[in-house]
Amino acid sequence: MKKRFWVWDLETLDIFTATFLDRDSDEKKVFVISKTRDDKQLLFNFLNTEVQGLIGYNSLHFDAQIIEYMYRFPNCTAENIKKYAYLITGENNRKPDVYESNLKHNHLDLFKALSLSTKAKRTSLKWCEFMLDLENIEDMPSQGQGSTWEEMVLDYNLNDVIATKALFKKYYHEIELRKNITIRENINLLNCTEPDLAKKLLLKHLSKTLKINEFDLKSMATIREIVNIKDVIFPYVNFKSDKFKTVLQEFSKLSLNETDEFEFVVNESIDITYALGGIHAAPNNAIIESNKNYIIKSLDVVSYYPNLMIRNKLCPAHLPKDKFLELYEGYFIERRATPKKDPKNYILKILLNAIYGLTNDQYSFLRDREITLAICINGQLLLTMLMEDIILQIPEAQLIMMNTDGFEVKIPKVFESAYYDICKKWETLTSLELEFVDYQKMIISDVNNYIAIDVDNKVKVKGKYEFENIPLHKNKSHAIIAKAVYEYWVNNIPVEHTIKNHKNIFDFCAGVRAKKSEKGGYSHYELHSVTKGIINKQKLSKTTRYYISNKGGTLIKVYETGDWEHVEAPVRKGNKILKDWKVTYFNKAFFKENIQDYNIDYVYYIVNANKWINDIKDLKQLNLF
Repeated sequence: MKKRFWVWDLETLDIFTATFLDRDSDEKKVFVISKTRDDKQLLFNFLNTEVQGLIGYNSLHFDAQIIEYMYRFPNCTAENIKKYAYLITGENNRKPDVYESNLKHNHLDLFKALSLSTKAKRTSLKWCEFMLDLENIEDMPSQGQGSTWEEMVLDYNLNDVIATKALFKKYYHEIELRKNITIRENINLLNCTEPDLAKKLLLKHLSKTLKINEFDLKSMATIREIVNIKDVIFPYVNFKSDKFKTVLQEFSKLSLNETDEFEFVVNESIDITYALGGIHAAPNNAIIESNKNYIIKSLDVVSYYPNLMIRNKLCPAHLPKDKFLELYEGYFIERRATPKKDPKNYILKILLNAIYGLTNDQYSFLRDREITLAICINGQLLLTMLMEDIILQIPEAQLIMMNTDGFEVKIPKVFESAYYDICKKWETLTSLELEFVDYQKMIISDVNNYIAIDVDNKVKVKGKYEFENIPLHKNKSHAIIAKAVYEYWVNNIPVEHTIKNHKNIFDFCAGVRAKKSEKGGYSHYELHSVTKGIINKQKLSKTTRYYISNKGGTLIKVYETGDWEHVEAPVRKGNKILKDWKVTYFNKAFFKENIQDYNIDYVYYIVNANKWINDIKDLKQLNLF
């Protein structure tokens, strides 16, 4: 029998269930161990004769460990498996009993391969189901719940496998990239987060370049209790105006240990905030437009942090500088010459971007915090030097926005040539390269949330204005609002038209997750409704999907302390409720022929879209009720 790839998931309760879906067809295999059924031998036969590889979610540290336990103890019961499952999930930092290289089967763990296990992006399968608009988002049925509990567990198990398969198919291109890299580099990188992938590749490449074996290299680092910032500021950093000379002085005074923080603000038409994590500046709620006399100029430094390191010969103190920088610059040169569709481009991008972060990683062989601070602080200062020259040398030049690797300014068109001359001198001084874009209009809520329309009508959206292809670890709730606001600003379409003519019910949906809070402890969601004067309370799933409707219940978040709050707070005037938003619970999606049949409360979406717009336009709020 030809072995195949299977998508899988296990449940370990009073019954044990294992559900598998063929990767390329609808074929399903289900195995159960309970008081009345024991499919262990059938499961082992299947794994040994029909499985080429297994695709799961958080499977390396859970499902794969359960199977390995069953191989070790072939006479185990469902109760034994359940106790082992509690053991391996009871400690947050517990290492797997069997490492990936020793597992009996080949595994692809999407939790790791899609970098959803990292601290910054940690995401549950249930939230992925919400972000992918899957039909069914459900919690594990409570132990022993109802006479059909075992069937409910099997349905739940199958639903998780369906979700995992949908996730695999959606991001199949990323998995293919990993496969190509694994073959090309001869290292198993399938189940690596991007930071771990960078570590493995760098370890291999550095080991070969430096002729230091990987084991010894992994133990190397430069530990600094204190970093004196005056010692790391580049000698060519220089300012002309007092306000920015003060910024340089404030940085130069710093002697930083691991836990120290720093923030300093100066005003240049808008507040510019300097900190140890980077620089940022933006107006709150503003529209900036080019016209026949003025133009918005935007610039970014090409691969800013990598090139700061390369051009200024920054290297962790424990590594040979020439060889390290030769390798690092080689990545940059090779990436520029490699087409974006080539998997190697993806590898090089990760390597270039990861090295800065790894200099501040306590577990990394690139560890040297002096390098981290030198890159970040000089990056802010050099960018400020360029901005200062533009402001001082171009009459009426105005800073619009500033972030880690670039900024936007509005200048008179007659000074465009002077603008490029200033930029060219900066490039010569720093040995860095700039990229340019001209914008016709910017709609800015703040530094992280804006729409920018360039002179060729290409549109860049950030933060809350994103409404499609949103990363899984973020939140696409009420995406129709962002789309309506986008259409208003970009195409001059009234929000009412966009919202009332939109056909995808999932874009009207929001998602919330029950989490533990310091103030209220654990929480859960309830749907409150009133029937004949009696309040009905329905406890909802930990991950809850809903949309605002003309009829329905009130969504309440309840804390273990007894405190509660509206999830969609009603509109009030003093103590009077002007509008109480009702919601329809949508974890199990239902489908209607006409969008009108969902009974959507369009007022909610129109009100919120107009609020976004009016916040920007600084107009008085409309009397909507």
